[in-house]
Amino acid sequence: MKRNINILKALIISLSVTSLVACTSPNVDDESIQGTVTPADNVSGSDSSDTGNSDTNTSDASGASNADSSESASADAGADETSDSSAEDESTTSNASTTATTIYRDPISNNEPIKDGYLNVVFLGDEQFLTGESEGNTIPELLTNRFDYTNIYNLAIEGTTGAIPRSQTSTNLSDYEEPNFTAMAHVLTGDIKISALGDKVSDEVSSTCSKIDVSTVDYYVIGYGFYDYYNGIESINENNPKDEHSLYGAIITGIETLQEVSPNAQYIVCSPYYCRFYDENGADIGDAFSVTKGLQTLAVYADKTVLAAEQCYNTLKMPAISGTLFDLNGHTYTEYLESDGQTLNLKGRRIYTDALAKVIKYHLGLIGEEEFNTTITIADYT
Repeated sequence: MKRNINILKALIISLSVTSLVACTSPNVDDESIQGTVTPADNVSGSDSSDTGNSDTNTSDASGASNADSSESASADAGADETSDSSAEDESTTSNASTTATTIYRDPISNNEPIKDGYLNVVFLGDEQFLTGESEGNTIPELLTNRFDYTNIYNLAIEGTTGAIPRSQTSTNLSDYEEPNFTAMAHVLTGDIKISALGDKVSDEVSSTCSKIDVSTVDYYVIGYGFYDYYNGIESINENNPKDEHSLYGAIITGIETLQEVSPNAQYIVCSPYYCRFYDENGADIGDAFSVTKGLQTLAVYADKTVLAAEQCYNTLKMPAISGTLFDLNGHTYTEYLESDGQTLNLKGRRIYTDALAKVIKYHLGLIGEEEFNTTITIADYT
């Protein structure tokens, strides 16, 4: 009789464990997750607008395990103390194993820089990335609609330059006071506290900066040059190409600084785009190819940003002034720009964003060379 009771107990325990495993083990096709290295649960910045989507890709194992544990405890009621202890150990072991199960997301593509299934993009630049903020349609915000599972971090600061100002004679870390590109690069590496840059940095930028995990950044989008031109900062120091007092040198130095903490990321250098200039009476005095602020035209500064990009590894370029990616030029500018001749209107921002998305998609292998080299025209956005 005692032998029959022991056999019955063993059958009950076996059935409980089998039921637990059957209810809590997710049915995952291993082939669909090859190459994915980071679980979605652990991705920094998953509090973006895509959080709801990412929730559907994470395991509900803990909830299922709790329910199944209750059933197991109920089924084992009435067994002797030794069997209860054994069943509890079995249930605890299986429960812990199930809770640890994580469903991995697929990479965006095989060329995703950090293969965690999210596109983590950090914007650094001037207000070209802030225009439309009150309406929620800045270029960074519009980019979220071009890809699934994006985490966008906008560190753009109004009126800022790529280069350090002339007044900063030293590049000692304690001497940075302006939030130019190299200063922000040092902030992201942890060399400088963002509070050291004072009230030039908004609370929103400070908060956003604190959320960035530099080890998961896929793309840094870098857009400087207009205020370097406007303030008469050198476009390049021929005697010292990495001089941070020049736009060219600051772009190279800033990227190299970021690469210390984000070696697998890609860097997209966006040149200034085409614009027009007016005098105090509103008269048109020329464009980006003809008007200087004491040194060179804006087109020259734009060219130097592209040349700087070519000197850095893992760096892509977006020559926004060339007219090859999108047709903003002397014939179409009234359709792209606000009445000031310098600020992209909503249609212009949409086209700029599509051009930027093409640069990323081409790098990811999502579009071919022919599509990448096809100029986006304003006529496509009527």
